[in-house]
Amino acid sequence: MRIVIPLLQGSPYLDIPEPFIKPKKYLAPTPFNRKAGLTSGGFPDFSVWIRSFPVLIVEAKPPDVPVEVGYHEAQMYAAYLNQNYPTGINPAHFVFATNGVDFMAGCWDSKPAISGKVIDLLPQSTVTVEFQKLCGRLILEDHAHKCLLAAKAKRFLLPYNLAGGQALLRATVNLNQFAAPLAPLLQRYFSSSKQSSIKEIVERAYVSSDEVTEYDRILESLLKERVSARRGNTVEYLHPERGGEENFQRSISIFANDENLSRLDRREGHLQLIQGAVGSGKSLFMERYKQTLQPKAAKEKTKWATVDFLGAPVSLVGAEDWLCRTFIDSFQIDNRDIDFSDISVLRGIYSRKLQQKKPIYAELEKASAEKAAIRRAEDMLEWQDNAEDTTRGIAEYIMGSRQEALVVVMDNVDRLDRDNQLAAFQLTLWFLNLTRAFVVLQMRDETYERYKDRPPLDTYRTGVVFHISPPRFIDVVKRRLELSIEYLSKEAGRDKTYEIESGMRIRYSVEELQNFLTRLYNALFDRNRNISRVLEALAGKDVRRALEIFGAIITSGYLSTTTIASNTLGSGDVWLKEHTILRILMRTNRRFFSKDSGFVQNIFAYDDACEKPDNFLLIEILFYLFKNKKTVGLINVEGYFTCTQIADAMQKMGYVPDDVFLTLRHLTRTELVVTDRMNTTDLIWQDSIRILAAGWVHLRLLSGRFEYLFGCIPTTPIRDQKTAQQLADLLKIEAERGELLFYQKLRAVEIFFEYLWHERQAAITPFNDGPESGAEYVLGHIQESIEATKNPLKARTKNRVEDILDFER
Repeated sequence: MRIVIPLLQGSPYLDIPEPFIKPKKYLAPTPFNRKAGLTSGGFPDFSVWIRSFPVLIVEAKPPDVPVEVGYHEAQMYAAYLNQNYPTGINPAHFVFATNGVDFMAGCWDSKPAISGKVIDLLPQSTVTVEFQKLCGRLILEDHAHKCLLAAKAKRFLLPYNLAGGQALLRATVNLNQFAAPLAPLLQRYFSSSKQSSIKEIVERAYVSSDEVTEYDRILESLLKERVSARRGNTVEYLHPERGGEENFQRSISIFANDENLSRLDRREGHLQLIQGAVGSGKSLFMERYKQTLQPKAAKEKTKWATVDFLGAPVSLVGAEDWLCRTFIDSFQIDNRDIDFSDISVLRGIYSRKLQQKKPIYAELEKASAEKAAIRRAEDMLEWQDNAEDTTRGIAEYIMGSRQEALVVVMDNVDRLDRDNQLAAFQLTLWFLNLTRAFVVLQMRDETYERYKDRPPLDTYRTGVVFHISPPRFIDVVKRRLELSIEYLSKEAGRDKTYEIESGMRIRYSVEELQNFLTRLYNALFDRNRNISRVLEALAGKDVRRALEIFGAIITSGYLSTTTIASNTLGSGDVWLKEHTILRILMRTNRRFFSKDSGFVQNIFAYDDACEKPDNFLLIEILFYLFKNKKTVGLINVEGYFTCTQIADAMQKMGYVPDDVFLTLRHLTRTELVVTDRMNTTDLIWQDSIRILAAGWVHLRLLSGRFEYLFGCIPTTPIRDQKTAQQLADLLKIEAERGELLFYQKLRAVEIFFEYLWHERQAAITPFNDGPESGAEYVLGHIQESIEATKNPLKARTKNRVEDILDFER
């Protein structure tokens, strides 16, 4: 080690960057083929990897072992690696061996090109220069580049481009006939931006903690917070029940007691952190507490204001003036009983400053009472223009003169990226010191847990953090639907009509529409159907996204009006098959699925800029992250791995690290994974990544669904021209007729599977072979899907096979 590493890394020698050099354990998961000639060991001591290729094999032996033995073993291992690559590609081209006294270097299939004593390898010596010319960094990089060019397949084709191009993907379908009469309901109860109905929702559609539905073990483990194991005694869960919330109420009560409010000069403010995932309902909880859960006596003695950080400047450095002005505007809107145009109110707000200038006013009054009054008015106008003075004054007026509590909510801070969340915390501390109010700061759970022991969060180390868990898709939609049905009941007696595909007009009553909504809900969220799990996973912990998904389903043109008619007028359950919902989730109102059309992603696609394109790269990354979701990564949180760690794992499987990074960036943007910084755009190599429930459901459920596979075909890069053209021909038929016949769809998926299978066989290496690879897992799912489509009765009676993604690790 003391000799090998300096020779490999040292700039006077081979000058190979440290990340390129992998130790023996890097290859340990792969058994060595002892038939190749090795009698001991099984793995080289070091290997140098560049652009996914093992280009240099290194053996280090003790002094009592002849260097020839090490050189032979290095050659044998290089030969073993090379035999797994296509003819003409021998990435493990260079070998190097030393026993600390002697060394040998050369090529995998020939005698040593250089040999001698290690002591002679001095900087700029003749033998060192020859060593560099043989296998120095530039030589290795050039060889890796040649291997990459040789391994790179011909240019890929996208089936949709051969079938009509972007016009094909932009084509839309009309919304169903129910969309128009349901539009008011969707606007009123399913739009997160509809503020006019917030009061009604928090009062009558709030999901209490004791009403949250739980799913199966695996989905629960991904939907629930991953930081729970690190929580200490300072974290308390909020349990908003129908009648109140004890923990939050107690915290405000302690702050608002008469003794605390009466100590104007000695009073301290209170910072209350509430953590939880984005969309978990922190804002809705605060609104519900303010409007409904707050005890009546406390409500009469409490003033509220909300600072929405979604309107904050891009940089929060120096944002104190914005914070104060936003607070002032919110306070005036939320507290109409305090008239800022009333001179007595203004005197109360600026009483401290008026008191400080009292001697000056007294002198002016000796000359003229009118001049003193004018001076006071001019001063108050000046103070009004100063947002900081007014903010401090409002706080002193409310908590001093009026003896009321002031609660200020820093809203939507959790929707900022990590750096801005930390900056918002620092800004909140400044505001707290200025006002000494009860300040609520919302923060992502992962941000708090990771940085609670570092500045600036370490200043809150002794504080109690409240944690709120998100309601589930199934529960949120149920409550909103109950309000919708009640809303519809007010229109009873007003029959409506809609037209089905055949042109027939159907008359239906409001009561029938109510029944339809109820049966639709039951069809979507039947716990015995996997579609319920898909919906929950895609929504994750984001209630806003859940509402958006349900709105898209209920108005989609793929929800057949003929089917609606047969069920609206009947009494059975809604005839809503899984493949219909999957089509809606993939296409929404588009004729074909693409990256811009729905709520799911194509796991077979890859970035155009990839050096070594592969249809399984995204799959392998998700598979790796799930398999290791219980492992603690470098940031000491389960399931998080740096981009560098993931790239190292993928490189063994034949993937270029830069390609892995491009794919991780895509997965982050599409929210199949999440970074420790919670950023979705500016990914860096040091960021840590973990899989989300949406990533899991793409592998575990969607990859085995016929509709999903068929939907992915238009936008999957195909590197075989014949295959791409066959698929494009079928897409043209679908574009012309609106739907393919059953046998045509089956043929399309079979062609797709055959292509993917051949791609997989061509890419097998010793490090990605076997059932523990994502490619084998997904191909198995596709094959099962095809068989089930051909023989549905046999598939239903077949015993369920245990799935590797159904087990905790």
